Amino acid sequence: MMSINFLSVTAMALILYFGGQAVLADVATLGMLVAFIQYTDQAFQPIRQIAERYNTFQSAMASAERIFRMLDTPATIVDPEHPRALPTPVRGEIAFENVWFTYDTDAAGPDGSGLTDTDDRWVLRGISFTIPAGQAVAVVGATGAGKTSLVSLMARFYDIQRGSIKLDGIDIRELRQTDLRRHVSAVPQDPVCFSGSIASNIRLYDESIGDEQVRRAAEIARAASFIERLPGSYDYEVRERGSNLSVGQRQLLAFARAIAFNPEVLLILDEATSSVDTETEGLIQEALERMIKGRTSIIIAHRLSTIRHADRILVLHKGRLVEDGSHDELLAKRGYYYRLYQLQFAGELNKN
Repeated sequence: MMSINFLSVTAMALILYFGGQAVLADVATLGMLVAFIQYTDQAFQPIRQIAERYNTFQSAMASAERIFRMLDTPATIVDPEHPRALPTPVRGEIAFENVWFTYDTDAAGPDGSGLTDTDDRWVLRGISFTIPAGQAVAVVGATGAGKTSLVSLMARFYDIQRGSIKLDGIDIRELRQTDLRRHVSAVPQDPVCFSGSIASNIRLYDESIGDEQVRRAAEIARAASFIERLPGSYDYEVRERGSNLSVGQRQLLAFARAIAFNPEVLLILDEATSSVDTETEGLIQEALERMIKGRTSIIIAHRLSTIRHADRILVLHKGRLVEDGSHDELLAKRGYYYRLYQLQFAGELNKN
């Protein structure tokens, strides 16, 4: 485009120079000069349009190259050749057995032999615990302790280098990913909403989930009250990324979505109540208590209100499981959890 503009301006300058001399010498009229300038400008218009289209094409080619590079990237998480089937009914018992994990897979290798046990690149180090079916467990720890990684591994977003993670006694690497994730639902801190109706956002366009099931899930998640106030109720059109809903409403919608699929294992990621007001937090906490009832739940928690209603609390520090117990038991130990509690909830501790 810059070259075309340069040629256009140069042509205009030459026309004005020689045309102006011709007008002064009475060889041409002023009207001829003006007409020639306009015709020349019109002649360059399609050339400018071609140059503009070429720039757009180049930009599209660069984007397409990135898209195809992503599509050509081989999958690192693959299904086994001979997958095992989960027992029926699925109970939801989870077991971590000596789990070691790092994101630096190139250095570690498939079995972690490329890194020593003391290497700083390990995110999780020898994690072992069992969560009985139906138990709610909170995971706490400082930033970088490995909390989110622990939950992501349960959904098999990544594969571990050592040890095993089992669901009802079966290593999750021996299951098809669709079979595993059919029984595991995650509620992220920043829930994703799609363009479409409220109902389609809850059922995720899965027509096997009927309208009655959608409504029941919304009632359990305490989302029905705000949905029924919207124009059109469950047919209300949600904009891309839920821009016409508040943070709390999107979070309640994510809870309803998780309940609609009725999973045996529920993962609550990164403090789902961290960005809402006190009133909405109360609704979310009530919805959370309803959701985890009778389900195996892993909750990444920072706030005391989330921690206290959990059956157990796992405390991570620098990738290791350092404490395991109930809220009162861990406070009585006066260990790492007690220090975290003092830092975050010192005012309430003094009241007690």
